[in-house]
Amino acid sequence: MSGAEIARLYRVVLWRAWPAVLLFALLMSFFLDHLTLALPDPLAPDALERYSEFLGSAGLWRAVLVVTLLSLWPTCALVICALRLAGGAALPFAGGLPAALRAYPAALALSLAYVGLTALGLMLFVVPGIYLAGALQLWVVALLAGEASAGRALQASGRRVQHRWWRSNTMVAIVVLCGLAAGALVSLVADLLVHVVTGIWALDAASQRLAALAVSMLGNFVTAPAYPVALVASYRDLATPAV
Repeated sequence: MSGAEIARLYRVVLWRAWPAVLLFALLMSFFLDHLTLALPDPLAPDALERYSEFLGSAGLWRAVLVVTLLSLWPTCALVICALRLAGGAALPFAGGLPAALRAYPAALALSLAYVGLTALGLMLFVVPGIYLAGALQLWVVALLAGEASAGRALQASGRRVQHRWWRSNTMVAIVVLCGLAAGALVSLVADLLVHVVTGIWALDAASQRLAALAVSMLGNFVTAPAYPVALVASYRDLATPAV
C-alpha cells in the first residue's frame, strides 16, 4: 500500500468505524485519568521511593491488565473494519464490534501467547524478543482475515514477515508515529482552547478535570486507528512477493 492509500484508509476507519474508535478512546482516557490521579507527588522528599512503590504495586498492574484485555475488543474491531475497507467490502455493523466480540476468545488466547513468547525472548536475550515482537504481531490480521486458524495465526504472521522484518516494522512504526503525532496535535489545540475558556470563565476543579478528560478522549480518538491500520497495511504490503 502507498502512503496515500494508508492515509485514506486511516481517515475512513476513523470516521466510519467510530463506535470502535470511541470505545477505545474511552478505555484509554479513563485509564490514563486514573493513572494520573494515582501518581505520587514528584515534589515530595521521598518521591523516588514512592514512584518505586507505585510501579511495583499490584493495583497498577491489575489496571494495566484489565485495560489491555478490554482494549483488545475495539482493536480487533478496527482491524476488521480496516480489512473490509481496504478490500472494498461493506463496513461491518456497529464498527465491527459484534464481529470482534465473536472472535474475542481466540484473539485473547493468541494475544496471551504472543505476549508470553515475546517476554520469554526478552528474558533470554533482548534481540530475540524484539524480533519475535515484530515478526508475530500480524497474528491478529491473519486471524481476523480468515487466512489462518487460531492455532496457526502466529505461524502465519512469522512466515509473512520472514526476510522482510525491517520493511514490515518500519511501515508499522511510521504509521503509528503519524497517528500519535496527529493525536498529540489535536490534543494540544484542544488543550489551548480549554485554557482560554478556563481563563475566561474561571472553571472549578471538577470542571477542569472533566475538560482534561475530554481533551484526552479527543486525542485518543484520533490515535485509535493507528496500530490496527498499520498492521493491516503491513499485512497487505507483504502479500506481494519479495523482489
